[in-house]
Amino acid sequence: MSRSLSGLRWRQRGIAKSRLLLVIAVLTLAAFVSWGLREAHILASVGSANKGKLLCSAVFVSGRAPGAVLDAELGGGALDQVSVSIDPQSGRTTTALFWVRSDSLHRPGLGCTRIVGTDAEALRQQIDVDRLPSAPDLDAQPWPTGDQLPDELPSGVDHAALEALLDAAFISAGESATGTRALGIVWQGQLIAERYAPGFDRHMPLTGWSMTKSLTSALIGLRMGDGVLDLHEPAPVPEWQGRDDPRRHITLDQLLRASSGLEFAEVYGSLKSDAVQMLFGPHGGDMGGFAAGKPLIAEPDTLWNYSSGTTNLLQRILRDSFDSLEAYHAYVRERLLYPIGMTRTTIAPDASGTLVGSSFGYATARDWLRFGLLFLNDGVWEDERLLPEDWVAYSVTPTLADPLGRYGAQWWLNAGPSDRPEARPWPRLPRETYRASGFEGQYLTVVPSHDLVVIRLGYTPDRSRWAMDDFVADVMAVLDAGSAGAGTN
Repeated sequence: MSRSLSGLRWRQRGIAKSRLLLVIAVLTLAAFVSWGLREAHILASVGSANKGKLLCSAVFVSGRAPGAVLDAELGGGALDQVSVSIDPQSGRTTTALFWVRSDSLHRPGLGCTRIVGTDAEALRQQIDVDRLPSAPDLDAQPWPTGDQLPDELPSGVDHAALEALLDAAFISAGESATGTRALGIVWQGQLIAERYAPGFDRHMPLTGWSMTKSLTSALIGLRMGDGVLDLHEPAPVPEWQGRDDPRRHITLDQLLRASSGLEFAEVYGSLKSDAVQMLFGPHGGDMGGFAAGKPLIAEPDTLWNYSSGTTNLLQRILRDSFDSLEAYHAYVRERLLYPIGMTRTTIAPDASGTLVGSSFGYATARDWLRFGLLFLNDGVWEDERLLPEDWVAYSVTPTLADPLGRYGAQWWLNAGPSDRPEARPWPRLPRETYRASGFEGQYLTVVPSHDLVVIRLGYTPDRSRWAMDDFVADVMAVLDAGSAGAGTN
């Protein structure tokens, strides 16, 4: 009897153990499935939002053919699995992957906005575009405000040598390798050379990605000049006003210089990074609010941390300094874009109406050159001061929190470390060179000592395939040689 009971107990224990193992296996499988579904949802959300937003902008803002856009930059890999629908009448793109759908809406004059936390009709009623100033027709006016170029180039320009450089930029590797779509060179205030890839032209606005940050900096400078904002006072961010909130002491200066100490992961290789989730994830409805919610990870002015989030927070601060969205959007046109002839430039807003000043600026090559020329001329445009005095000098002064001397106020610099200026980022270019730089190879380079502005726009995910520093250095060499030759005649 005791043996039978003992055997029964062992069998019961074995059954219990088997059941426990089964439960563990089921729970493990459930956890794995749940994890897989979460990962798939993130992939589908970001992938469909990315493809839909960029396609909307390329088609409705740049005016490119959908098929050409899909073939050139929005295909391959997982993006091929994202279904696409475009409605030209409503200006709406709809993309979907798995069970996730994403919609973007084009509003004339405002660009494309992802529909996040709202609906299309609410977005259409958000801003009365008809009340915003219309872009003036400047085509017949002379450069730089207009598009009429002089019949003769400045003396000392070796036009053939410049054309050879442009030929090499477009022909040597081909667009499929380098993705160069537009190049332009301004010297001594004149547009002396420009070139466009097939399918692109001087009227086509193209993405600037993070070059847009430099536009944001200029707008903050203008508002500071109005006496409305103060660089060195605590930034007026409602979320930070609690008595014990350490963020309440962060200044606009620290935000502009990416030295606020706020947490933000500017990573594009991870779908879960702050930058990707802000631009193409669920936080895209209020990007400035997303950045405002980040905690401190360091004392302000002790850590340099490049951040698209703080740039969008700056835009939200700028927006909140106006009584209405219409006044805010009108200001951008009336005070910065239209006075210098940037009539084909659009900075798209997020669903809250705040301009995505970190990334979603679209402008023609000539418009980007005009912006660079404004800074080259110390904020003065055709004898009229637009930017406050010393704003350009402030913008291109190295940030103390960056020991490598590579960043100012939303501009990239070539200063190098203070103790080793020879170790500057772009060794072939003068130390005072500065640049607005964007994802996938967008570069606006200003070289004050050579009275030079150079723009390059394109699609080059592998930036090593386009050597902007070498191109600008070669342009400088051609101009130096031509000037020396002209001086001996």
